[in-house]
Amino acid sequence: MPTENIPTERLDNLAREAVVTVFDSMVGEDVTWKDASCLIENPAGDMLNKLPIADGLYAIVVSWVGDASGKVMLVLPKAAAERFALKLFDLPSLDWLEGEDSESALQDTLGELGNMMVGLVKGGLTKWYPNLALTTPKVLKNRRMKVDTAAMSFRRQYIFEGFGSELMIDFCCE
Repeated sequence: MPTENIPTERLDNLAREAVVTVFDSMVGEDVTWKDASCLIENPAGDMLNKLPIADGLYAIVVSWVGDASGKVMLVLPKAAAERFALKLFDLPSLDWLEGEDSESALQDTLGELGNMMVGLVKGGLTKWYPNLALTTPKVLKNRRMKVDTAAMSFRRQYIFEGFGSELMIDFCCE
């Protein structure tokens, strides 16, 4: 169990560092940490309702398995996900993607965002757990993966601000 061996502050920092680093390196976007909630101590503290998701959302889920297991889910309002892709492709509109379905291109892009972000978290965990592997990212539109908190030793949500919106990271360890 990661929280038995890894200080909670280190897990918090891994989540924060991964988000800030990935958004900066991929698209030059500054994201800032705003708030956190521990769902182990307060299962009703789900921060999803703080996000502006009335127009839809994307949830990107990547897990790691091996010496330890867990997952990171990044939840973005639809508008923030589209702004991320536009900055990455340096395009004024996703419609400019020639010969590609813009929804498919957006989901592929978000999957890569998830891979990079969770890859950084995994790298930070390998000091304690050297044998970890990542799963293929799942990109969910207008829904998110259910998490059974009873099986978790660590579950926190973090709210960040970027792309003119709030983004949420749901970081879980079994």
